[in-house]
Amino acid sequence: MSTMLDEDDVLRSGFLDPGTSRYLLSTPSSLSRSMSSPIYTSHFGEDPDPWKSSNAFDPVADMRQGLGTHDAVADNILGSEVTAASVLVGIELPEIYDTAYLRAGPVDDRVSLEALGKVVSLATLPSRATEKVLHTAVPAGALYVTHNEFNTALALVACAQKNMEISLQTVYQHRNDLPIPTLPKLNEFHIKRNSRQILPPPANQTQQMDDPWKVILTPPNHNGPNSTGPLSQHNNNNHNHNDTSLNENTSLNNSHGRTQSMSSLNPAAHQDSHLSRDLKGNSFVPTHDIKPIAETLEWFKDLDVIKLSIAPEKEGFLFKHVNYVVESQKRQSIVLRRYSDFYWLWETLLKRYPFRLIPNLPPKKLGAQDDVFIEARKKGLNRFIHAIVRHPILKKDEVVDRFLTEPSELLAWRKANPPVTDEEFVRIHPETNSLEAYIPRDLEDRLEKLEKQLPKMVEHYHNMCAMMEKMIKLQEVYGTEMVRYSIALNKISETENTCFVPDCHGCKQVVRGYESVAKHMQKAGSITEEQVSCSIDSVLEDLKQYRDTLVSFKETMDRKPKLSVNQIDTLAKRLSANHAKVNQNRGVPGLESEVERLDLAIKTDHEKMTWQQQRDIHIRYSISCELSYIHKQHALVAHLYQNYTHDQLRFSRKSVDNWKALEVLTSDIPEPEEFA
Repeated sequence: MSTMLDEDDVLRSGFLDPGTSRYLLSTPSSLSRSMSSPIYTSHFGEDPDPWKSSNAFDPVADMRQGLGTHDAVADNILGSEVTAASVLVGIELPEIYDTAYLRAGPVDDRVSLEALGKVVSLATLPSRATEKVLHTAVPAGALYVTHNEFNTALALVACAQKNMEISLQTVYQHRNDLPIPTLPKLNEFHIKRNSRQILPPPANQTQQMDDPWKVILTPPNHNGPNSTGPLSQHNNNNHNHNDTSLNENTSLNNSHGRTQSMSSLNPAAHQDSHLSRDLKGNSFVPTHDIKPIAETLEWFKDLDVIKLSIAPEKEGFLFKHVNYVVESQKRQSIVLRRYSDFYWLWETLLKRYPFRLIPNLPPKKLGAQDDVFIEARKKGLNRFIHAIVRHPILKKDEVVDRFLTEPSELLAWRKANPPVTDEEFVRIHPETNSLEAYIPRDLEDRLEKLEKQLPKMVEHYHNMCAMMEKMIKLQEVYGTEMVRYSIALNKISETENTCFVPDCHGCKQVVRGYESVAKHMQKAGSITEEQVSCSIDSVLEDLKQYRDTLVSFKETMDRKPKLSVNQIDTLAKRLSANHAKVNQNRGVPGLESEVERLDLAIKTDHEKMTWQQQRDIHIRYSISCELSYIHKQHALVAHLYQNYTHDQLRFSRKSVDNWKALEVLTSDIPEPEEFA
C-alpha cells in the first residue's frame, strides 16, 4: 500500500533523520523498492507536486515508507537498548519542549530533580503515573537530568496523557509522531536558576561563572558594608530555610539512592509559606516583611498582570477623549479610566512617595489624535501601570488598589474621597531605630557610582530601543514585500496559464510551481508579521520598561536633594546654646521665667530634631530599598533576552519548516528537453 504524506509529514522526517537513516543502511532492499516511488499519492484531486516528472525520486518519501518484517525486528532490537538520554537524539520536537526546558531554569545543560518534578506536575497526572514518568526518565541515583533526559520525561508525560504505555520503548516507537504534552499554566511557570540545586561544587574547587545571566544570591550581612536592608534579612531566613530543605534532600539522595531521589521531586516541598501583608490604615508594615528581595526571581513572583485596552467609543462633544479598559488579573476587576485618571494617580503617588521610583506617564497630546499616537500612548500607560503593580511598595498602596478596583467614575470618587497626600514617613511614622541597622554603610558610595553611570545607561537604552524598533520595522517591510511578491507571482501564473506552444506540459508544471511558491511566500510573510507583532509586544516593550525604570530612578535622585532638606545641624547648635544658658541661669534668683522659656524651647527643638532625624533615616532607608530594587531589575533584563532568544528560535523554526516544505515541492523541476 502506498504511503500518503502531507507537508508536515515530510518535515517531521527529513534527510538527516537518524532513525530512518539507520534503517536505510540496514535494509538496502527498501531503497531499491523506493526508487520508483512518487513522493505523494494524488488524493487532493490534483498533483500536489507541480515539478514532478514521471521518474521522480525523493529520499524524503522513501524514509516515510512503512517498515517490513526485517525493519520491525531491527526496531525491537534497537528499542530495547535505548536510554532516556538517547531515545530522542536527532528528533525534531515540538516547541513546547524548548519552552518547558527554559522555564525549568537549566544550568550547564542540567535541570534539577526538583525543577523536573514541578514541570511534570503541571500535567496533573495521577500520582502513580507521575512516579513512573520520573522513575523512567531519571537515571538511578542522579541529582539532575540532562536536556535529552528532560525531553524524554516530557515525551513520557505525553504518552501518559494519551493513555499509552509509559516506557522508553513506547517513546522510541513513536519518536517521529509523538503526542504533544499538555502543560497548563506553563507560561506562568518559571524556576529560578540556582546551580546549588543541581550539584554543589567541590570544597577545594573554585566556582566558575557557568551562566552569563546568573545572579549571585549570597544573603548579605545586614551589619556589614554589603547590607541591602531588612528586606534581605527577612528573606535570608527564608533562603536558609529553603537551602536546609534542599541540603536534607540532597543528603538523602546520596545516602539512599534512587528511592530518596524521587522523594525530592515533590513541588510543594520547597514552597515558601510566608506571605506578604497588606498595608492597613496608618499601621506600618516594616519593609522587611515584604516578600521577597534576596531571591531575585522570587522578588517578582505573584505579580499582578494588567490588561489595558482602548474602549470602542470615545466620549465628548467637541473634543473626543479616549477611555481605557483596565483589567486586573489578581484583583479580578475591570474598570474604565481616562488619561486624566492616570495623571491623577501619578501626581498622587509622587506626593505620597517622593523617595520611591514613580514611573513617568506618556505625554498628553492636545488636538487631533491619530491612531499611531493613541496606540503609542496606550503602550506607555501600560508600562506605567505595570511598573506600579511590580513595585513592592506601590502595589500595596490603597490609592493604587482603588484605582484598579473602583467601578464608578474615578473623578466623582476622588472628589468624594480625597486621599491623604502626606509623604510616606508622615503617614506611617515607622520605627526608625530598627531601620537604621539595615541601611548599607556604603550607601552614598553606591549611589555616587550609579549616578555617574545613569546618564550613559539611559542613553544606551534609549538607543537600543530605537535600534530594536528599526529592526522590527525592517522586518515588517520584509514581511509585507514577501506577501506582495506572492500576489505578483499569482498574477504571473494567471497570465502564463496557457502556453503558446501546443501540448506543452512543462509550462503547466512551471505555472503550478508558481502557485506553490506564491503560497509559501505568503505564509513566510504571515510568519514574519506574527514575529513582528510578538517583538513589539515583548522585547521592545521590555526594553522600554527597563529604560523607564532607569529614568525614574534618575528623577528620584534629582528630587532627593530638594525634598530631603532638614535643619538638624541648626537645631543641634541651638540646643547646645540653650542648654548652656539653662545650666548657667538655673537657680539664679529672678531668672526663673527665662529658664522656663529655655526649657520649653529646648523641648520643642529636641522634638523637631528627633522628628527630622527619623525622617532622614527613613529617606535613606527608602533610597537604599529603591537602589536594591533597581539592582533586582537586572533579573528581568536577563529574562528579557531569554524570552527574545526563545521567540527568535520559535519563528525561525516555523520559517525553516515552511521553506523545507517548498523545497520538497521544487525538488523535481522540469528538464530542459521538456521545453522543446
